[in-house]
Amino acid sequence: MQQEFETQIVDVNKEEIITKLRGLGAKEDAELLQKRWVFDMSPCTVDSKGEWIRLRQVGNKKPTLTYKNKAGSGLNETTELEVTVDDFEKTALILSQVKGFTGKYYQENKRIKFEYKGIEFTLDTWPMIPTYLEIEGRSEADVHKGLTLLGLEGKDQGHLGTVAIYHRYGIELHDIAELKF
Repeated sequence: MQQEFETQIVDVNKEEIITKLRGLGAKEDAELLQKRWVFDMSPCTVDSKGEWIRLRQVGNKKPTLTYKNKAGSGLNETTELEVTVDDFEKTALILSQVKGFTGKYYQENKRIKFEYKGIEFTLDTWPMIPTYLEIEGRSEADVHKGLTLLGLEGKDQGHLGTVAIYHRYGIELHDIAELKF
């Protein structure tokens, strides 16, 4: 399984971050709608622990099916295994027939992605909460370099995850079966 190295920064100024990344010459992808089904095996908690399967489609790209396991909120406490699938709707139907999932959730968000020297910066906009920034790299050093490039040292929150971010705003994400714009 692949180790993830990422952090989230909440309460960011989206336009300021975009301006800084463009100023660096980061490669920018257009904002895309992401849709996903999340199938919990062990629901992600506010302390950022959990295990689930995510089916996600980004814009018109091929859907991906990902197993994720979060041991905590540290920069390197999440492992994942991902494959590409052919059909979002049929894969969701197959997964919905599997017994034993503790929760099934449909979610949408909008994402703008930038890449600079192997570091991925994403601005995620979800319903009901402010936009947040995620920085992902091949190592913890990459993540810290990304924070430094944007002048955000000390503002990272670790790899909180969406459940914990919603909780910061007084919203229990697992109470919402369908989250759409």
